[in-house]
Amino acid sequence: MVTFLFGISMGEIIIVFLVVLLLFGANKIPEFARMLGKGMNEFRKAADDIKREFEENTSDLKDDLHDARQYISEQGQDIKEDIKRAGDDVKDTFEEGQKDIKDRVREETEDIKGVMDDASKDVYGLDEDGKRDEAGSTKESDENEDKDIIDTSDDEKK
Repeated sequence: MVTFLFGISMGEIIIVFLVVLLLFGANKIPEFARMLGKGMNEFRKAADDIKREFEENTSDLKDDLHDARQYISEQGQDIKEDIKRAGDDVKDTFEEGQKDIKDRVREETEDIKGVMDDASKDVYGLDEDGKRDEAGSTKESDENEDKDIIDTSDDEKK
């Protein structure tokens, strides 16, 4: 079964045609068909007008919606860029701080190494070139000699 307009099949259209033929007669069918055609034409025009009006009214809303989407998209992009810039600033600050700390640690390590070298030279009695000084004595041996002198002077007093 083939359906045409508004879910009406061919058989139903034939039955309606026969009823109209019986009610109005053969002379009135062309006039009735003209009225039906005009009515359908006006119905289409009215439907088209409604559709056009609806599209005109909604086109403003669509434009507003498009503008709102565009604005939100731009704002989102600006926020992303701000977050990226802030992240880059934090990263740069962190890297600078890390570099400063490494430089300080390196300087302090060099200072400590210098102090340790000086202390070991003093302990072993080395001069700046790492050789024993001319007297050949070390502070440690000088201190031991001083202790021996003090000990002998204590023994003499007794």
